[in-house]
Amino acid sequence: MKLTPLLLTFALLGPLPTMFGVEGQTPDRPSLAQFDEAVARSRRVMRQYCAITQEMIGADKADPTQQARALQALRDARAQWNAIQKQYAAFPPAEYAHDPDFKGRLQDIADAMDDMERTLSGGQARHSFRSCGYACGLFVAMHEDNGLDYALDKLFYLRKDLKTVQALMSTKGLSAVRGRIGSLLAKRDAVLAAPPHFAASDSRRPAYENAVHDLSRALDDLALALAAGDMSRVEKSLAQCTVLANNAYGMAL
Repeated sequence: MKLTPLLLTFALLGPLPTMFGVEGQTPDRPSLAQFDEAVARSRRVMRQYCAITQEMIGADKADPTQQARALQALRDARAQWNAIQKQYAAFPPAEYAHDPDFKGRLQDIADAMDDMERTLSGGQARHSFRSCGYACGLFVAMHEDNGLDYALDKLFYLRKDLKTVQALMSTKGLSAVRGRIGSLLAKRDAVLAAPPHFAASDSRRPAYENAVHDLSRALDDLALALAAGDMSRVEKSLAQCTVLANNAYGMAL
């Protein structure tokens, strides 16, 4: 076939670029690290809302200033989540590429945030706070259903178990708590075995590792106090474990 000058020019140029790169090539997916960090930024702000809302639940009288602060934090988190949905819903990192529910998962979290805002605006701080806990569970499910292993999620389960043990301590006493110590220690081991989602070179890592080690030692102390039947020591150790677990959770995020 005889090439015209125009066809010869195109032949020498090679494949034409498209909006995604070179024609015929698969565009590069966003990295998991980029997605995780975007999600973490939104969750950190949402956690501020959760902390304020929890304070409101324990207050004798509603504080409009607290409510306004919590709602502003939540709206900031929601705005960041909107950006995440726009950027990743149709084109997620490779680790989520085969999840048919990925887009729906992002929307479920958005719906939970909307429920938090609606109920807190209506003065229902307790309902709003429960929706925050539900949203945290959605993050965990998104990771686990796609084979992702994060220390943050292991800490989620440990914190939940510690809350259950605290409730048992107040309603059933020492004997009921003894039956849960094995579960607590197993969840502690899962935290120790799971890597934090930030890199080894990240400046946050040493502080996180120290926090997890402090938590581990406190859980050992709790087990020893239970074995000794020392009610006062158990109560003190359990309170300390809860504080340390919350601290480690915040660092992991």
